[in-house]
Amino acid sequence: MFQCPICGELMEILTNNHCVNKHNLTKKELLDRYGTPKYVTPTMSREVQNWIRESTIITRMDFDIAQAAARSQRRG
Repeated sequence: MFQCPICGELMEILTNNHCVNKHNLTKKELLDRYGTPKYVTPTMSREVQNWIRESTIITRMDFDIAQAAARSQRRG
């Protein structure tokens, strides 16, 4: 990911569209004035990683409830 040298927005690539719409400069003007965008590697905190891991696990109860709901809809 690249970080805009003016506003700090993260993006896959600094585009002329971003430069013109956000900063009223062409990409070339922005690069000449502020330099190249900084390359950053996005990281997640351990808390966020644990939350993702815990929230994406389907428990046996989740499965049983979904199966019961499906069976009740088929009967009706």
